[in-house]
Amino acid sequence: MFVCRACLRRTLGPRPLYPLRAATSFASSRRGYATAVTDLQTAEAKDSEDAPELSPAQNRRLEWVVKKHLEYLKDPYKIQEHVKRTLDKGAFDEAALLTRKASRDAKVTVSWNHLIDYQMRNQRLHAAMKLYNEMKKRAQLPDAKTYTIIFRGCAESMHPKLAVSEAVKIYTSMLTSERLKPNTIHMNAVLDTCARAGDLDTMFSIVKTADARLRAPNNQTYTIILNALRHKPDFNRRSGLEEVEVERMKQLNIERAKSIWEEVVQKWKKAQLVIDEQLVCAMGRVLTSGNKADNNMVLDLLEQTMKLPRFDKTDSSKSLPTASNPPDNARPTDVESFRKETSRLVESGGVRTHATPGNNTLSLLMISLTSTKKTSLAHRYWDYLTGVYRVTPDKDNYYRYLKCLQVGKASTRMAEVIRQMPHDFLNSVTFRMGFSTCIGDNLNQHAFSNACRIFDVMAEHLRYPDALAMRLFLQSARGNTRQYAEQKDSDPQGSKYALGKQIISAVDRMWPSFRILMNSFSYPAHDKESTKSPEEKFEKEQGDKQEAMTTARRMVAAMDKVVTENMLADQTVMNIIRTRRNILNRLVERNTEKNWEMQEKMGKARPAQGKGRVNIGDVLDQERV
Repeated sequence: MFVCRACLRRTLGPRPLYPLRAATSFASSRRGYATAVTDLQTAEAKDSEDAPELSPAQNRRLEWVVKKHLEYLKDPYKIQEHVKRTLDKGAFDEAALLTRKASRDAKVTVSWNHLIDYQMRNQRLHAAMKLYNEMKKRAQLPDAKTYTIIFRGCAESMHPKLAVSEAVKIYTSMLTSERLKPNTIHMNAVLDTCARAGDLDTMFSIVKTADARLRAPNNQTYTIILNALRHKPDFNRRSGLEEVEVERMKQLNIERAKSIWEEVVQKWKKAQLVIDEQLVCAMGRVLTSGNKADNNMVLDLLEQTMKLPRFDKTDSSKSLPTASNPPDNARPTDVESFRKETSRLVESGGVRTHATPGNNTLSLLMISLTSTKKTSLAHRYWDYLTGVYRVTPDKDNYYRYLKCLQVGKASTRMAEVIRQMPHDFLNSVTFRMGFSTCIGDNLNQHAFSNACRIFDVMAEHLRYPDALAMRLFLQSARGNTRQYAEQKDSDPQGSKYALGKQIISAVDRMWPSFRILMNSFSYPAHDKESTKSPEEKFEKEQGDKQEAMTTARRMVAAMDKVVTENMLADQTVMNIIRTRRNILNRLVERNTEKNWEMQEKMGKARPAQGKGRVNIGDVLDQERV
């Protein structure tokens, strides 16, 4: 009995003024008290501590309130509605007391369901299980909804291993019960609980309880199983296994997924199962976790289940498919009828024999094309899904698309996509990917022009430009030299002047944005910054300032290259460059000295060499190299 803290308090009498844990004399006489607490009680010990005990006066007040409510609440439906409203206000004690009082004269199973659901939503698994047991002791028989709430709460629990044991125990007892048998919804919830915990053995043991009547597997059942197989290698990687063993287990899970998919296809052909996008993408993402051969099967999978055309097997010279120009392998005799049929199928919510592609499918396609290096097909599938099926790309779709274009080094398409993206989706990562693509696309003569288009979008939509993105932009200007290398044999001086003009145009484009970046440190975006101490402000801005100073050094190195190699014919521009170079050089020296002084003040400076000052010339020489 001393395992329960409430029982121990009642045994000891009134609650002492000092904490219960301080009473070592009682604990020492009952050594089993500290060791007999189960894992579930340990995980949720805060449940009893967070809820303060009511005083005698509060208990009397609560009893009076509940008594008054029950004088007017006779219908179980009215009682459950009042309990729900009370729980919405957070008054759990009142709702629980009212439900217990009402259980003497009526069947209020729904009210108990509300109490259990409230505890599950607040991550109090142990308290919910106590309510479930108390409910049965008060002759309130649980219904199907009760078990659905318990199983779904276990699936969402923050303690997955403990939730698996509770869910499997209840599910097993239901299988032997004559009053109420588990259905497909219950089975799926228990499978989801096992999948979240990574317990595949228990999950497949639950799968064996499926039958063709009450617990017939549906599309959600197979989706849960496939997602569990995809995530299982991640659990093993975190457990410290070697990479070879993880890859072996990953391939084993892919083979198991393929065998499961064969069963899905057989049931689908017999009209015993409905295939939706979620199920198809679950299988597709299992394949993307494998090798190149597995990734190549994704297009076959989408062609089989969604009738998506295979652009890798069609003539690339044909025009791209759109709503007004459908592909040849899906073109009906009348184009207008094709439009109407496509719109009807898409707007009907996928009521058809094949699944309807959506955002999940679009991301899956981009991941597969990136892994198989078929990046030239990315824009064709993108235009097809957004044109024919009217898929509105979300943030993840754009990120996967940009990643695919980055691997394919398609700087022109990258610039177009970034200019068309919604403003809310633009961030520093977007522009870094764009400039990296321009750097990799060094064989394209228009790569720097594409980088300039991307830089203009960044300057327009970002409040403060990203320092790393600016450095990548400058690197694209210095690295895109193919057209000048071809011109070097015929006109060496002209090619040198053209390259110098390109570098200086990049620095000139960066100059206003760099000033805005430096002003962000002097005039922060939030007023709270001004109230902080200099040390706190230094700690917060140190990383960003270092990035900005690195960008300034790269700009100085680029201008030094132009000046020392005499890469410009206009002396007026050369004088402006020298002036700007000196301004940036003094800025870097001043910030370096301030940084050193602040670190010495905070006791974080490294042992000084010589006078303890940084030679900015040596730093700039390293940047030039």
